Amino acid sequence: MEDKEKKCTCGCDDHDCDCNHDHDHDCDCGCDCDCDEDIVTLTTDDGKKLKFYFVGTIEYKGKNYSAFEPAEQIDGIEDDDLVIFEVSGEDEETADLLPVEDDKLLDEVFEEFCRVLEEDELADEAMSLEPDKD
Repeated sequence: MEDKEKKCTCGCDDHDCDCNHDHDHDCDCGCDCDCDEDIVTLTTDDGKKLKFYFVGTIEYKGKNYSAFEPAEQIDGIEDDDLVIFEVSGEDEETADLLPVEDDKLLDEVFEEFCRVLEEDELADEAMSLEPDKD
């Protein structure tokens, strides 16, 4: 990971929004809100810079894996693809991102990401519910 920058993705037309609503990757509203979507620029071995949305990092079988979604058109990668790398190193800013070459392991890590993301979504949804006042 070489560079991080914040990008508003709130999807609103109000330039004074406070982003208390669902986020969308395609926002260009120009508001000064602090949205949670991080765009990271990853540099390939041949020096090409590619922009991705950072999805998250999980631990699986004693190793860390990070997932990204493309933030721009990238040859060979669909817009809705999840790109998963093994994280090698302790510091996220200087860690190497290694391709997961074992297809079975890649499938397992993908399934774990799906499980974790679903749990996070359900937890967020549960926190947003108001308790009954009976």
